[in-house]
Amino acid sequence: MDDLKSHAIVKTHELALKGKNRPWFMRKLTDNLRAATRGAGVERIWKGQLMVGLTLSDEEAWPEVQSRLKEVFGVAKFYKAYELPQDLEGLKARMPGFLEGRNFKSFRITTNRADKRFPMNSEAVNRDLGSFVQHLTGAQVKLKDPELSIYVDIQTIGILVYFDEVKAHGGLPVGVSGKVAVMLSGGIDSPVAAWQMMKRGCQAMYVHFHSYPLVDRTSIEKAVDLVEHLTKHQYESNLFMAPLGEIQKKLS
Repeated sequence: MDDLKSHAIVKTHELALKGKNRPWFMRKLTDNLRAATRGAGVERIWKGQLMVGLTLSDEEAWPEVQSRLKEVFGVAKFYKAYELPQDLEGLKARMPGFLEGRNFKSFRITTNRADKRFPMNSEAVNRDLGSFVQHLTGAQVKLKDPELSIYVDIQTIGILVYFDEVKAHGGLPVGVSGKVAVMLSGGIDSPVAAWQMMKRGCQAMYVHFHSYPLVDRTSIEKAVDLVEHLTKHQYESNLFMAPLGEIQKKLS
């Protein structure tokens, strides 16, 4: 499928439940996706109906983009999609290639007609394409718990078809819930707390109290390592070092 334009299709969970402020949450998610995938081979980012699309420069970009999307809070799941013209017969012609190497006895077609100018409604596409796949493969249609789900998303740019779901963390985009200060002690509790607060949309800054040069730099280096690990969820972080050595000397 190297001749087809490919996209990453990002789906949200909690953001779909938001009301009039949903566009603000989606804008923040889009900003975070742009920061997370910078330099990973994403040509552009575009918004659809309760989803965000990332157009890939080529097939080779997918592994790195997939790795980065898994760490973006606000992303519930995502898919690798292929773009075709708005032509159902053209999609049928491509279907044997899409299904090659897939072993399944049951399947389901799920169509989203975001572009209402397309002449067939979602149910009609489901029936037409489902009948074609059934005759092509011998598999049976099964609407609940099928072995293979085939998603057809009719957008203004064309038909997007995708299959395999990749789960992510969900939650809210970092930056929608204000800022928090996290005291990093070097143990497990503080980075876990930071991770959980970032998942609820908070942007974390970090404070580490140390006793260097009375002791070695082990705690400092561990704090730096922890912040580097956590920063992949919010793309930039501040770590403040608070030296306690002189105070401890005076108190001893």
